[in-house]
Amino acid sequence: MPFFSRSRASGTFRRLPVICSRSAGSARPFWSPTRVGELHETHDLFALHVRSDELGRSGRSLLFRHREEGHLVEQEVCTQTQLLSPAELQPEVISAPDRFHSIGHEWDRLVARSAVDQTFLSHTWLRTWWESFGEGKQLHIITLRDGGELVAAAPMMRTRSRMYGLKLDTLELIYNPHTPRCDFIIANNCEEAVYERMWRELCSTDRCDAIALNQVPDTSPTIPAIESLAQADGWLTGQWASPPSPYIPLNCEYEQLFARLKGGYRYNLRKRFERLGKLGPVDVEVIRDRAGVRDAMADGLKIEAAAWKGDHGTAIASDPAVTEFYVKLAERQADLGQLHLTFLRVGGKRISFNYLLRNNKTLYGVKIGYDPEYHTYSPGNALLNLILQKACADGLAEYDFLGVNDEWKFDWTKETRQHRWLFLFRNHLRPKFLHYMKFSVLPRMKHVLRAR
Repeated sequence: MPFFSRSRASGTFRRLPVICSRSAGSARPFWSPTRVGELHETHDLFALHVRSDELGRSGRSLLFRHREEGHLVEQEVCTQTQLLSPAELQPEVISAPDRFHSIGHEWDRLVARSAVDQTFLSHTWLRTWWESFGEGKQLHIITLRDGGELVAAAPMMRTRSRMYGLKLDTLELIYNPHTPRCDFIIANNCEEAVYERMWRELCSTDRCDAIALNQVPDTSPTIPAIESLAQADGWLTGQWASPPSPYIPLNCEYEQLFARLKGGYRYNLRKRFERLGKLGPVDVEVIRDRAGVRDAMADGLKIEAAAWKGDHGTAIASDPAVTEFYVKLAERQADLGQLHLTFLRVGGKRISFNYLLRNNKTLYGVKIGYDPEYHTYSPGNALLNLILQKACADGLAEYDFLGVNDEWKFDWTKETRQHRWLFLFRNHLRPKFLHYMKFSVLPRMKHVLRAR
């Protein structure tokens, strides 16, 4: 049963039955199988009889807003699907950062209505990334609208580089090693029409030798859809699977989670934590407000840069652009209520650090570090253990390690996510040669070398 129904005369109201979760003791019956969200009190909902054109050409959905755990949540509560035609979608290529900044609210509404990982495709993340890493690149964000409504976006950029000594003009997703995952952002129920039109916009880009879709989740339909369309148009394609990324499923009591660990690992965690406690009082400090971000990040960056990270130049503090990105991102995520800069302290001294972001019921471990002076106490794992204990108590569903499959992560979990890269080369002489080198010559050479 739709939440609203069509009427020849607009402007008339009719109360519709809607199912909501109610406070304890409510005896009012549930009227409809349409579930609109988790509420903590009774709300009377009214709907306006409207024609489909009054909702825009798509006429697909209404958004319902409610608060969950203190955060404003937007949910699609009804769907009146009409089939989209690729020809009806209006494209726009955004190349000016100011134009991208101006659609921030629309962008995040689209992200909320899609199946993508919201944190890393949010307007805040992409805007901060571009301000920090966009130098030498050209913004090329493709958006699609249906009757004025934003229904899809491909956060792309144009780059010029060299590949095997030859110049290459590439259109690629906004990505670098500080980007955990990427994708196209597509409103639910719009995928088929959007992919076809999005491909037309991608392949018609002038001065483009190749297209790269970087670090897309293996579960996303984006890569198979775009690869199929590209092959049909004669483009040369190839894929690469990046290292798996571990995560910890939660949705359980902490005791159940702890019991999943190997016995020897549980023993070491307990004993090392007990020994740490003999040095002084042990506690966890969490910074969530913008006012405390800069000082906390200064300490966090020192801890993160300690020992081998600083020596190898991989620490955040090793590059001013990287430092700017993570500090500015922390401030903006604090404004959104998603930041948790978390420290383990002993005797008031910060000895390990976890740069956490929370979105809905997932915790993301963006960056971690510990003071090597305390390495015999495993302060990083001690902090993670306390974080997971709190996450279970709060009813969270997942802790995402992000990054690659470091060996130590598998002490905590066996679960991983796979991401893939799709490379598309135009069927011209130079791109064709580069495709041959990347996906034929080099794999054969590696195979021969491994066989020796």
